[in-house]
Amino acid sequence: MIIKVYVVANLKGGVGKTTTTVNVAYTFSEMGGRVLVIDLDPQCNCTRFFAKVNGYSKTVRDVLENPKGINSAVYRTKYQDIDIVKGSVKITEQKTPWRLKEALGYLKKDYDVCLIDTRPVFDMLTMNALYAADVFLTPVKFDNFCRDNLTMVEDAYHEILENNPDLEWKIFANMVSNTKAQKLSSEDLIAKHDYPFMQSCISRTAIVDNALSLYKPVAKHRVMSNVAQDFVDLVEELLED
Repeated sequence: MIIKVYVVANLKGGVGKTTTTVNVAYTFSEMGGRVLVIDLDPQCNCTRFFAKVNGYSKTVRDVLENPKGINSAVYRTKYQDIDIVKGSVKITEQKTPWRLKEALGYLKKDYDVCLIDTRPVFDMLTMNALYAADVFLTPVKFDNFCRDNLTMVEDAYHEILENNPDLEWKIFANMVSNTKAQKLSSEDLIAKHDYPFMQSCISRTAIVDNALSLYKPVAKHRVMSNVAQDFVDLVEELLED
């Protein structure tokens, strides 16, 4: 049984989807939660933070081909309270968006949350995640493309609601700095649009880049850093609902 499924998704690359998935998963586990991570991105970057990528493991590709076999594709990670369904570079396009939701119903282990990492396109593969989700979590970077991107994501969200009417959309600002241009962009966007922005945001800092290069969650790399606390704040806000 999984209490809540979070899908980290956006139509724009470079906004920190995998970084979000890794750090939110780790922070949940540090707060005492049992976490399942599903890597639905063919680049498999999320998998590399938690487990070895090899040709002998079962992956999310196997799960989508045979939802009843999901339990044999769940692996323990190097972190005690985090398990993973590994990504696959050979994952194929899906004909139905319901396979992953079906698979999660067969899980034998109990988890408090499931985090699903996705690629920056709303194809049938990503739809499998969003149709199974309780929360659609979108990291954004305030730049010249943010407004147009969110318009497209909002359109996609309303289409998804037709098949998953209880899906909740949450947006948070990632890679936030205090530059004048970024501040003006964010203030204008929030003032003129009724987007569901969270109060929490994640700071731009070299600590995140350093942690990424080491395939470590930020809190594992620099537990006392401000950005580690940013992720704690983000998770606490998610838990308020």
